[in-house]
Amino acid sequence: MLEILSFITGFLGPAVPQLFKWFERKQEFAHELALMELRLKQGAQEHLWRMEETSARADIAEMQTLRIPQQSFGVQILDAAKEWVTGTRWGAAVIVPAFYLFALLDFITGMVRPVVTYAAFGFYMVYKWTLFQSMSVAQGKEAAILATWSEQDWAVLLLVLGYYFGQRTMKAVFGGSTNTTRRDG
Repeated sequence: MLEILSFITGFLGPAVPQLFKWFERKQEFAHELALMELRLKQGAQEHLWRMEETSARADIAEMQTLRIPQQSFGVQILDAAKEWVTGTRWGAAVIVPAFYLFALLDFITGMVRPVVTYAAFGFYMVYKWTLFQSMSVAQGKEAAILATWSEQDWAVLLLVLGYYFGQRTMKAVFGGSTNTTRRDG
């Protein structure tokens, strides 16, 4: 029996270092795979960071563009008219009335949105006040207040709040970035 055991040990003895080398390579491969996986995850994370940075820069550029004062159409035309009128007898007789005309037109153009907004809100409030007055006579003030506020009023309120506080708040609440995918973790 000892002879067979020594034969097997002698026969398999030279394979032991190769077996150790095989286990080492297996561990190295597993280590390399783990490193590659970490690099891939890091690359994906860096890509998301770059996308968020690009998106944030785009938001900043958009806000800066929106904050640039709008150049008056009247001023543009008057600048062009000044070059045309210079050296002729028209001079200030043309430029001053044109300036006031275009200043008035720019004022009217700039007031369209606020006037429409305030008019719509005013009509809404007049309607609600009239409804409250008519219902308070019949049902009392407390019941009239409850009866005048409906689901449509919630819809109007949420529409206004969504308009004024919409996209940037949504970004802050739902992930803080402009990309549409949500990350967990």
